[in-house]
Amino acid sequence: MSQQFGMQMPGGRQGHAPVLDMFTGLLFLAFVVLVLATVFVYLQGSKIGPNGTAYEIHEKDAPLQLPTS
Repeated sequence: MSQQFGMQMPGGRQGHAPVLDMFTGLLFLAFVVLVLATVFVYLQGSKIGPNGTAYEIHEKDAPLQLPTS
């Protein structure tokens, strides 16, 4: 005897393939923009940093010399 109104267990059916939704796409886009912004800031910092590095700090009393183009 088969039951017409049986209990349905969650996940009992065959699952669907994972699909990227809008929020995943926006998260990926935000990640890409943040990486590009980080690279941009690093490149600009290396242009004005002492000895051409973005991580060195300018001396406190030394005059700031920007390279001319």
